[in-house]
Amino acid sequence: MVSQPPPTEVSSILDVLEASDRVAELEIEVAQLKEALERRRQIGVATGLLAQRFAISPDRAWSLLVRLSQNGHVKVRDIAEALINAHCGMVGPAEAKIMSVIELHLPDGVRLIPDSGDGHHPASQIPSL
Repeated sequence: MVSQPPPTEVSSILDVLEASDRVAELEIEVAQLKEALERRRQIGVATGLLAQRFAISPDRAWSLLVRLSQNGHVKVRDIAEALINAHCGMVGPAEAKIMSVIELHLPDGVRLIPDSGDGHHPASQIPSL
């Protein structure tokens, strides 16, 4: 016959296992929250870039970002990342694709990242919201 541990040892082992599971759940939650904070920061930077690029308020820049997301069927976070990378001169194939998709929803000739090196644009190129 196999001897069974006393009930207190079994409950202690179960408590440790439950605590270990809870710690793993909390670690996953913390990682998700950190990722969400990073995405929020990126979206804030992209909103600022759009506000500066088109000389509009941050609220209008946010509205533009949301509208581009909805019309282009691209997530706001993906647009934000593409805008930041393009602004920093790091336009890879993924960023180029996103930029071309969302620029289709801007008035003719309006670019999210200006072609000229001065960062300025004619007032007539500011999109209306």
